[in-house]
Amino acid sequence: MRATRAGEDARRAAGGRDGGGAGPAWAVLVTGFTLGVLAPTLHNATLPRAAADIGIDVRGQDLAQVVVVCASLAGLFWAGRAADVHGARRVVLWSLPGTCLGGLLLVTAVSPVLYGVGLAVESAAIMGVVAGYLASAPVLHPTGRLGRVIGVSFAALALALATGVALVLAADGAGNWRMAEALPPLLAAGLFLPAFRTMADERPPTRPPPRASTVFTVGCPVVVLLGGLLQAAPVRSWLDAGVVTLLAGTLALLVLCCSPGRVRLRDRPRQRRQEWRAPAESRSRVGAAVLAGGVWGFAQSALATVLLVLLTDRGGAQGEALVAWAGFGVGFAVAGLYAARSGIAVRPAAALGLTLAAVGVAVLPVLPHGHSTAATVCAALLSVLVGFGVILSQVPVVTRYLVELPASGRGVTATAYPAAVVLGGAAVTGIPYEAVIAPATRDGILELLWITVTVLALGAVLLGRSALAIAVAGGAVAQYVLVTVVSEERYAQRPLSLAAFAGTGVIVGLAVWTRGRQNERLARALAAATALQQAVLRPLPDRTGELESAGLYRPATADTGIGGDFYDVARTPFGTRILIGDVRGKGLPAVQTVADILGCFRSQAHETQGLTELAARLDRHLARAALSRQDGELFATALLLEHRDGSDHLHVLNCGHLPPLAVGPDHDVREVRLPALLPLGFGGLDPHTVPSPVRLDLADDTVLILHTDGLSEARNAAGAFYPVIPRLLTAPTSRPRDLIAHLMTGLAHWTHDTGDDIALIALTRRTDPRRL
Repeated sequence: MRATRAGEDARRAAGGRDGGGAGPAWAVLVTGFTLGVLAPTLHNATLPRAAADIGIDVRGQDLAQVVVVCASLAGLFWAGRAADVHGARRVVLWSLPGTCLGGLLLVTAVSPVLYGVGLAVESAAIMGVVAGYLASAPVLHPTGRLGRVIGVSFAALALALATGVALVLAADGAGNWRMAEALPPLLAAGLFLPAFRTMADERPPTRPPPRASTVFTVGCPVVVLLGGLLQAAPVRSWLDAGVVTLLAGTLALLVLCCSPGRVRLRDRPRQRRQEWRAPAESRSRVGAAVLAGGVWGFAQSALATVLLVLLTDRGGAQGEALVAWAGFGVGFAVAGLYAARSGIAVRPAAALGLTLAAVGVAVLPVLPHGHSTAATVCAALLSVLVGFGVILSQVPVVTRYLVELPASGRGVTATAYPAAVVLGGAAVTGIPYEAVIAPATRDGILELLWITVTVLALGAVLLGRSALAIAVAGGAVAQYVLVTVVSEERYAQRPLSLAAFAGTGVIVGLAVWTRGRQNERLARALAAATALQQAVLRPLPDRTGELESAGLYRPATADTGIGGDFYDVARTPFGTRILIGDVRGKGLPAVQTVADILGCFRSQAHETQGLTELAARLDRHLARAALSRQDGELFATALLLEHRDGSDHLHVLNCGHLPPLAVGPDHDVREVRLPALLPLGFGGLDPHTVPSPVRLDLADDTVLILHTDGLSEARNAAGAFYPVIPRLLTAPTSRPRDLIAHLMTGLAHWTHDTGDDIALIALTRRTDPRRL
């Protein structure tokens, strides 16, 4: 029964209620999102003409902007909570008629009060549609295809921006702002039936955790208040003590409510306290989405303000500013389609996109003077660059954010991103410098431009690779100084010079981004090499039985992570067994041989009683490997050691390897002479030789150094070998770890390139653990 219900839910999620496939569901989703972009664009563009028609004064226009922000935030949070209680489908079906009602009041308004009421209702209802669709996006679409859906959705938002600009221009030409404002309610009315048919019926959602309820109850009103304050504070005065106190208190309360730390809650009175903590990965996804959304809202609102003032200063009108603003939508579309096709990750998208947007903003102050058409064209091209950069950083962040939406409290969590977009747009009005922009002075525009470049650069640093973002953002600042300070005015105002400045910044950004991608690939290769080394050459334990040991491995080629030397320590029923050796050859064949030898040792060391038989099995295993590869010269030198607990000696078998070095308690160093047998792989050449282990005394204060020839045969510039024994004579202590560090420090001073792999093991017998 459970499987049947799960299958039915999957079919509904993939194909909608009527099984019509993912296409209608995607179209409904995109149309719902476009409402959230189209309506604010129309409201901001038609407000001056509506104010003149209805009789709204300047303070009333400011109040209308505050109403839009507060109503949008309140509608988001209401819809998110309702989606958790009643399901996202019901929220969307409730919000669409609300949008129609608010739009009807707005279009037919004959007084400022009706206009404000219609504005509030429509803004809240549209944000309800957006929140409902965001909460249902992972249900309507398979997770694997969600990135492509989000990318194409952002491209469709560009169509909404272009449509809004065309409607405003047509309304200006006809002198009728109501014609443009009629589009959102008509779109909502046409969306109702497709939404009813395609959105899946959800099961009763899981009850949100107590922490989510607390954040919603306290935090959401605080966010609404913060948005209203950001929009309204400059109208009064930023120097007003009451405004400053209220804003600071709101920010402090918001930080307190959204703190990711532990919060103690009581389920019932006089019961034990329990802790609730959201998963760290989930918090990072939401935090990244909030940051990206805030950057988008800020950059979009700032660009609209800057374009209007700059083009007006150069003889243009509002229509030309809207045409230039349409370039932002073109960048929207290109970025969305590119991200949907390429599947770009979060960090490269943020590092490249936001820094390219910073380049475009930095060049805006030098638009040509005296010719409004040239200024409009240049502004539109720079807007394309800014729109591409800002939206390129949004698609992977939003995709990851929606994929990670929790099953419990999904609706409330889904409101974080659009709320950040709204607050980011309100912050442009809320910054103190916005009051300076009103007279359209050059100084005010420069202040806002610098702030926008800073916001984009900080967003790139926090979301992307820090070094890459700082490098490109620095290039943008250098361009800004070059254009506005170093270049003469007559050169800076030429369109070709402007294109050269912007093109240089783009080329620098792409070059640095390409370098960053190469560094990422190298980092992944190094990580894979490290994982391979740790899988084949496991780190030596500090203590095995009564032996204290330290090991070091350094391949000749640093990027490979592993070479032809090998070592291992195994705790077996026969005592502690140690293997160190060197394979003939280098490169991948040597690595394969190392893996074969270590695999055989790790399996046979626990099954073979004596070192003689263990060495014979290793020898036969390597001989079979040589036969299968048709390599008659495949061999490996090796030292095999065995120590049984309670004994003061080792048994050693030398298969053609370098003899060990013994460091005594008085720092006297001697080479331990051992009979050398044939290397592994050659044992079958002399069947009459019966290898037998050699007993080697090991006092408590004696350290045994096992090494490969990469250490002893390292040459300096004069061709002399590294003096291992004299170097050990100068060691300050006789602890295994210190001796290895002392040898490697001396090797670094002796030569810069060893040319061969190095494997080192230092071990001693410690019967008293307190001496470790």
